[in-house]
Amino acid sequence: MKKSLFIFIPLLFFSSFTLSQTYEELVLKSADYAEKGDYLSAEIALLQALRAEPANAGNTLLLSNLGTIQRKLGKQEEALLAYNTALSKNHNVPSILHNRAVLYCEMRRDDDAMKDYDSILFYNENDILARYRRGLLHINQNDIPAARKDFDKIEEIEPNNIMAQQGHALAFKHLNQWNDAEKIYTNLIGENKGLAKLYFDRAECYLNTRKFRYATDDLNKAQSLGFESPELYIMRGQIRLEQYDKLAAKKDFEKAKELGAEASFIDRLINLCK
Repeated sequence: MKKSLFIFIPLLFFSSFTLSQTYEELVLKSADYAEKGDYLSAEIALLQALRAEPANAGNTLLLSNLGTIQRKLGKQEEALLAYNTALSKNHNVPSILHNRAVLYCEMRRDDDAMKDYDSILFYNENDILARYRRGLLHINQNDIPAARKDFDKIEEIEPNNIMAQQGHALAFKHLNQWNDAEKIYTNLIGENKGLAKLYFDRAECYLNTRKFRYATDDLNKAQSLGFESPELYIMRGQIRLEQYDKLAAKKDFEKAKELGAEASFIDRLINLCK
């Protein structure tokens, strides 16, 4: 799964919490660092706060935030320990389970992520985000009927929900039913003309049905709306290869590499441009 959304829990200073000035200052500093994208400093401040008052009632939330910051730093095992410790202090907190499930997905531990989403939905069957993400996991596990069941349930809870419709489109893509997926994206674009990702997703459908001009138009539209990713340049490069424009294709592949695409994969594509 590509996805990498996370839930950062705001710290609530209830009157029942006894916060020393030092503890509170460290927590606020951490939030400020995180907001500025300085995750290393945010991590240090949170660890200092936890050491300053290890028995503080607010530490469950601090541990969850620490896990999220460590995920951003690529410290997956440390993040998992933080989430596990937070949940050991306060079981079945949906926001923490959501965070840990996302981490499990990043670690390719889909079965563990599925268990967390199952737990969330056991207590609240109407959690739309949990249903959507569990549906994506079902697609990864080739269980399309289970995925559709989750997406259908979302539409029962909230008719015309965009995530449910995107989920159905992804299920069609997984089955190589590109025309059906294209129809969904076209309907979504009609209602959400400013969402760049929808144009990118439809472009993939056009690419796989060899509608190269339409695919290029959608990629350019996505780019004009601010969508910038290695995948966009890879897709456009593939289209240009199909159109025998090897020079333009090479430029797109090089841009994808510059944006962080796997070098060995891009090098193989560039070799096709000779």
